Amino acid sequence: MPNLATPDSTNEVGKKVSRVPLVTIASIMLLSNSGGVLAQPQLVAKRVCINEVGRIISSGDRYLAVGSEICLGDKINPANGSTVKAVCYSSRQVLEFQQGAVFGVSGICTPQQVQAERRQCTPLNRNACPKMKGPSEDQDSLKLITPYGNILLNTRPTISWHPVKNATSYTVEITSYEFHWEAEVKDTILPYPKKRKELEYSAAYTITVTANKGNSPINSPGKLVVHVLPESDVKQVLEEVDVINKLGLSADEAAFLDLDIIYMSKGFLNETINSLKARVAAGSKNPTLFRVLGDRYLDAWLLDEAFREYKMAEWLAKSSGNSNELAQVQSRLKLMKSQSQPPMRRKPAQ
Repeated sequence: MPNLATPDSTNEVGKKVSRVPLVTIASIMLLSNSGGVLAQPQLVAKRVCINEVGRIISSGDRYLAVGSEICLGDKINPANGSTVKAVCYSSRQVLEFQQGAVFGVSGICTPQQVQAERRQCTPLNRNACPKMKGPSEDQDSLKLITPYGNILLNTRPTISWHPVKNATSYTVEITSYEFHWEAEVKDTILPYPKKRKELEYSAAYTITVTANKGNSPINSPGKLVVHVLPESDVKQVLEEVDVINKLGLSADEAAFLDLDIIYMSKGFLNETINSLKARVAAGSKNPTLFRVLGDRYLDAWLLDEAFREYKMAEWLAKSSGNSNELAQVQSRLKLMKSQSQPPMRRKPAQ
């Protein structure tokens, strides 16, 4: 059996949001019964899966080309010295298969026992959140909207927030070690200023937005700590996204399956939400897409937005007779109703 080394996926407040771990599968030599030589894999015939469990997203497999669907019962056959990458739909992971080994996917691409009711720290599962000392987040503080989550791919993120009654202006600040800029704006959105220095890779920043009335702040500022990952991680994800975009897949399914898994493998919540929103803007009527978008809004601690997308997913599932999707989204709506609390932007700050 392969040794599946899965990093600790526990979320840290202010550091990671719904991070899907990258699973590396160690090399194993499969020997035949007749002489200790590497077992020869069988050629996988060209066909369409009835129930695909994943997709190959890199070269390196002897028989499965980039973009090939993975069917239950298939084997991954990396060429000697090669690493094959795949996305696994059921467990929503990015997998790596390494070096001259043959792996059956039936024991690897299996569903995780994690549903909406058992998600990591979210508004519907606060018991999974780390216990914080001191007062909880001020319910009257300004609530940020974007960037979604705490892990950034874009080094020039757009910053937005909910309006504050009677505010005449807002002060936006980004600070880090030997890094600071601020701007005063009238609107509730600030595209990253072109004249300001962009965020650096492998660094953490605090975004602070304060509502003002005249020259005085009128409530507690909204704060968000964000982390820009190393440039190598960013490039890896962008390369994988480029592979998916060139396959000519259904745009909706690519967004809520392959791209969502790839983005979330590094915690890029902002990118996957924007990808899903783009499909909504394009006129998607796919209930699964709306349900996944609702899930991601929950990951971002945006309850109102999550509820809105779940209700649309419910309506679309009913309209199309999609009983499986209807059951999934109704379970989420039921959970939201049973645990309804005043909306809150995100986890309490560290």
